[in-house]
Amino acid sequence: MFDIGWTEIMVIVCVAIIVVGPKDLPRMLRTVGQMIGKARRLSREFQSTFNEAIREAEQQAGIDEMRKQVEAAGNTNPLGDLKKSIEAEQSAKAAKPVAPEAVPPVPMATAPAADQVADPVPVEAASVPSEPAVPASAKTAATVAPEGSKA
Repeated sequence: MFDIGWTEIMVIVCVAIIVVGPKDLPRMLRTVGQMIGKARRLSREFQSTFNEAIREAEQQAGIDEMRKQVEAAGNTNPLGDLKKSIEAEQSAKAAKPVAPEAVPPVPMATAPAADQVADPVPVEAASVPSEPAVPASAKTAATVAPEGSKA
């Protein structure tokens, strides 16, 4: 863009020394450097803001594109489809006659002795005690009335 060689820079430095003077030249160069730094920061900030706006526009375009794809796929409701299939299965089961299931025979307990006659009792009933086992101390404590109560 700017094609400045060493000879042009030497001419600019000589003119600056003559116009500004050797005494004020360092202060002028520092001010020029600060102004260039501010211009670079401003351009960097502008560029980052511009890039951020572009990224947001791309994301919005991606969201819009995904929304269009979903609409193009159709309005499918997986839960609604599942509900319909379950209802269809239930109606099919209701239409079929239900066959009674075979009940397995209950094993009988063996007789305790040959001379004693006992009624046949299912194994489950024979193995389950009719009253839960409670320690004797708990039974007596429950039957004794607490002191000061009228029994």
